[in-house]
Amino acid sequence: MENSLVDYISKNNYVKTAAKAAAVSLTASLVYYAIKEPKEDNWNRKDFKKIPGPSGYPFVGHMLSMGFTPSFQIEKWHEQYGPIVHINMGAQQWVIFNDPVLAHDLFVRNATKASDRRRHKFTNGMYSKGGRGIAFSQPGKKLKHTRAIALSILSPKYVDRYLGVLENIASCTVELMKQETDRDGSVFPMPFIQMATFSAMIKSIFARPLHLDNDPVVKEIIYIMENELKFAGPAGDLGSFFPNFAWANSLFQKKKKMEALVARRDELYKMLIKDALNSEEDCLVKQAYQMKEEYGLDDNDLIVMMSDMTSAGGDTTAISLSWLFAVLPHHPAVQKKICDEIDRFFAKFNRLPTFSDRDEFPYMCAVLRENIRFRSVTTFGIPHFTSEDIELQGYFIPKGTVVACSMYAMHMNPDVYHDPKQFIPERFMGHTKTWSASANGPIDERDMYSFGWGRRICPGIYFAEVEEFNLCIHTLSRYTVEPALDSDGYPVYPDLKHASSTSVVFAPAKYNVRLVEREDSPLKKQT
Repeated sequence: MENSLVDYISKNNYVKTAAKAAAVSLTASLVYYAIKEPKEDNWNRKDFKKIPGPSGYPFVGHMLSMGFTPSFQIEKWHEQYGPIVHINMGAQQWVIFNDPVLAHDLFVRNATKASDRRRHKFTNGMYSKGGRGIAFSQPGKKLKHTRAIALSILSPKYVDRYLGVLENIASCTVELMKQETDRDGSVFPMPFIQMATFSAMIKSIFARPLHLDNDPVVKEIIYIMENELKFAGPAGDLGSFFPNFAWANSLFQKKKKMEALVARRDELYKMLIKDALNSEEDCLVKQAYQMKEEYGLDDNDLIVMMSDMTSAGGDTTAISLSWLFAVLPHHPAVQKKICDEIDRFFAKFNRLPTFSDRDEFPYMCAVLRENIRFRSVTTFGIPHFTSEDIELQGYFIPKGTVVACSMYAMHMNPDVYHDPKQFIPERFMGHTKTWSASANGPIDERDMYSFGWGRRICPGIYFAEVEEFNLCIHTLSRYTVEPALDSDGYPVYPDLKHASSTSVVFAPAKYNVRLVEREDSPLKKQT
């Protein structure tokens, strides 16, 4: 095994809980399975190829084998076992993929069988109020209608109304990071970027005034989102992974904490929706509210839907941009090429570009696309769940299986990308489509997979690309991103080989950088 069992348990809180529970119930479980009447083994069906996978620990399966950065361990399993891997997450059987063609066959061609969500106590029962919203609802008319609203209000037609707002948020955020650099010598970009991306969502959705330096509402939403992620995993909802240990949720008062968090979320979003509907300013929630009766949705549907959009749109974009700021100090030549594109544009038009000018920036667009490939923002996305048995290219996947893309491993697949461990923006030169167009295109034309598949593909792709374009422009038009300096003046580069990772997100470990003013910036010459 990659990690020592004893060391791993001693360092990981949710594993401690799982291990203690396993020790209590292991004997009873072994007796039960010993006397249980044998049934057909769905994982070794005759005439089907066996889905390979690593050996796991008794009862807890592979949960103890994930390591502190699951994305890296999963990539190693794919290197060893191939593009499709079977793992055991407690009571849950998982099949994971790092091959885009296999994933397309499963999630698009077999969408009717592979688009469910596993029913977890917190995510499906509490957070989504029985399966409302976008993220955790089951396939059906309500999900179709909810996604139709989300796709409508997050379409370029509506998002383009807020381009000026999004540009202002990017500009102010960069200046706040520069102020901290000047004051403290360096800056950790993540909190500033997170404040910016969540503020962008809240401003666009609810027309709330911006307070980028210290907005208590944004901080509250981030707090709620971070705790929701904890409850969605094994540490927060042990019973969903180990049904025999459901009593542990009561022992640790998890149910009360879950209910309190959801109530806190509901109260906040009710307030935001009410204020938005009473505002004279246009916003996305007004568009959704006008459509809800047509689509048979109620106020609770709207609360969960807005929560989904705000959290998913704010968090994933912040993580992607945080990886970008970690990567750039390692590649001064990449920064120089982006700066040259910006300078040429400024010399030609005497202004900074907007997203509508993106075709003038083929190299920067290639860098942003390479960044989201080089470091994926999630480990699995939100896994799907099979509602029927599936036969897939000679493999048999039983009904009731969790199926997911290994996002990092897929983007590091050498059969898909040449020299994938290297940051090479040039691989995407000439890829001029927007991210949304690429993600929704035919499988043989897709070049990125971070936004999911088929019926569950992310509805906010366009919004995310606009934000990343803006922050990159407003940073590199004035500054370069340099490594922090230690006490002796030596550079300390961000560590790209470690991550602050969970079963849900894949974010960079904490790092610091410096924003250094460009002497040759055209904006400096103008002033």
